[in-house]
Amino acid sequence: MRRRIFPLLVATTLTLMLASCATLPPPAPVTVAEVIRLSHEGDPPDQIIQRMRDAGTVYRLKASQLARLHQQGVSDEVLDYMQHTYLEAVRRDQHMQDWNRWWPAPDGYFYGRCYYGPWPYRCY
Repeated sequence: MRRRIFPLLVATTLTLMLASCATLPPPAPVTVAEVIRLSHEGDPPDQIIQRMRDAGTVYRLKASQLARLHQQGVSDEVLDYMQHTYLEAVRRDQHMQDWNRWWPAPDGYFYGRCYYGPWPYRCY
């Protein structure tokens, strides 16, 4: 009897563990306000960039917004990465230029991601 129950118990446990991993909430996008806060707190640029990379956030920033962020103390490496996210998104999917996939946040910045599939969905 034990020989039959143990494999069933192991299989059920593994199935539940895998199912719980699939239902983890997606990482929240790193907003511009958070980038400014992290920069003011003295976080190194590579850690800020890694957080943005992990969240998969794409930033569509105007030149004036980039200049304002620079004045607010955001490092050049972080600003370069933020601009790079948009350029890479456009290269992957020309339709990312369509404003229907971008929305203004309450902070006045535009954030984008693919509108289809689970987040973070890579637009390949």
